[in-house]
Amino acid sequence: MPYLDVDGTRLYYEHFDTGRPPLALVHGAGQDTLSWQYVSDRLTDHFSVIALDLPGHGKSARRPGGAAIADYADHIPYVDGLMAALGHRRYVFMGHSFAGGLGLSLARARPDSVAAVIMLDGTGCPSAAWGGDAFDLVAINPTDWMEVNFRLICGPATNPARVDEISRDVLRCPPDVVQGDIKAFARTDLQGDLPTMTTPVLAIHGLDDWSIPPELGRRTCEQIGGPAVFHGLADVGHFPHVEAPDRLMDAVDELWPGFAADHLELSMTEESTR
Repeated sequence: MPYLDVDGTRLYYEHFDTGRPPLALVHGAGQDTLSWQYVSDRLTDHFSVIALDLPGHGKSARRPGGAAIADYADHIPYVDGLMAALGHRRYVFMGHSFAGGLGLSLARARPDSVAAVIMLDGTGCPSAAWGGDAFDLVAINPTDWMEVNFRLICGPATNPARVDEISRDVLRCPPDVVQGDIKAFARTDLQGDLPTMTTPVLAIHGLDDWSIPPELGRRTCEQIGGPAVFHGLADVGHFPHVEAPDRLMDAVDELWPGFAADHLELSMTEESTR
């Protein structure tokens, strides 16, 4: 199993090298690389895929001292550091949910590293569903909360077996790490930065997602100063890559080639194949 020590933390990653442009593939709150199992093969039609477990998730170690993150910025050195260690000075970032906002934060902080962001049910705008200090109450019974919540934010049309899978998967993650992820998401408002962002953004969103409503993904795209495209998936909840992986990848196959041709510089593609 491939591991790298990045910024004092041992990170697990999976690398599917196709010679195509590099893609940093980052899971959502409380999840890990396994959440991408239904789409990683088809993503290699477009990218060399590097899927990683963020600190404290999956097979990656916790950050030094063991503390959960306080802000998106806490994860930026790990993602960018791993990609740099693998020789990718510039890459596309694809992130789900919490990691969609992480991708926007990374593009803002490291614009020379991030060529484009593919945001899956993510947002740069605050969501009323996750606001305030309500998540301090999660500590009372975090395991039950995680399982029930992840079940409820799936779409009503989703196969029950996939709903069961999603609700079980989050139980692999330590409760304080999940809580840290969600509180970091809840306290982050990027709206003041979006108008000055020039990194191209492709947002794909389940239209039955009430936890991060599609309106927030659409509003994020409207506020971004650079190129931004929003695409909705009907009858899909918060986890398109698990609930409807074929439909998600059909959308990527349809949208990405033209989006990349219009908005990605040739030098990024050339560099990735050297």
